[in-house]
Amino acid sequence: MKFQRYSSNPVIPRKPETFRSVHAANPDLLEFKGKILMYYRGQGIDGHDQIGVAQTEPGTFDGINWTHYDNNPVIEVASERDKFDCRHILDPASVVMENKVFLYYSGHSYDKSPGIGFAVSDNGCDFDKHGQVIENAFAPEVVLKDGKIHLFYQRKVVDHFEFFMCESVDGYHFDLASEAVVFRPSENIGAPDRFSLTTCRIWFENGIYYMTYGMGDKFDDYPSFFGIAKSSDLRKWKRYTGNPIFSRGEQGTWDEGAIWFGTVYKHNDRYYMWYEGTGAGLGTDSDEAVAASEICQNHDYGGYAKVSYSQIGLATYDGKMPNW
Repeated sequence: MKFQRYSSNPVIPRKPETFRSVHAANPDLLEFKGKILMYYRGQGIDGHDQIGVAQTEPGTFDGINWTHYDNNPVIEVASERDKFDCRHILDPASVVMENKVFLYYSGHSYDKSPGIGFAVSDNGCDFDKHGQVIENAFAPEVVLKDGKIHLFYQRKVVDHFEFFMCESVDGYHFDLASEAVVFRPSENIGAPDRFSLTTCRIWFENGIYYMTYGMGDKFDDYPSFFGIAKSSDLRKWKRYTGNPIFSRGEQGTWDEGAIWFGTVYKHNDRYYMWYEGTGAGLGTDSDEAVAASEICQNHDYGGYAKVSYSQIGLATYDGKMPNW
């Protein structure tokens, strides 16, 4: 199972004079009230990450063309400096519950550890924030199973990240007694996921939950590959024996540095995967371009927001899910 890049990536590039003029990242897909919604992170010249939304119709869906909401961003950083999300809001994870969009996100402040925040919308575009629900965690993913919200997130354990999960009946209050580590690095010598894991994304198909995740063999949060794993209960996960399923771009390309947030959606018989990629994208025809590429490829967050910028790309897979 290998995903193939769309030839005209990125599909959601950074765009001057918008809230995503510096970065466009963290794609999250949701079907809601007859629309296909794409939530994503943008950063503008103000230096704040915030969340916007784009949409398309199921009948015209191609994975490429999106109509961006006129009033983006839809979830903005808090104006009060003492709030947990006053600096950055990113990593959207959405689910439909009670005929509303429940959207979880990473909140960053200037003085506190990051936490998971929560917002609700009746129409998918206009949100009310409800504060922090999990402390000392970020990069959420959310699944509704058996009437409960299952919230996934990552925490640093010594020098790497692991995936945790916690449950809630109402989506507002989470039972920390139910918290458990559900996925760890493989620690296998030479494996691309031996050291750290990042940004899990989950989809459901034919009774099985599938998870994509960023894999790191060198840095804690600068992955070069995506892998997949599967589970029947959201707690015990089995890695695909054919990992990785996707890799960062070649030297000189827009996603040469790292990739995150591999969000998969099946439409008809094709699997679509949107992802955040970062790189200088200057090619390799000059010494300056090669130097920028070297920084992007070989250094932790190499040149980020200086020579390297996040944008959203698309990859597809036309086969069947393998058995393992």
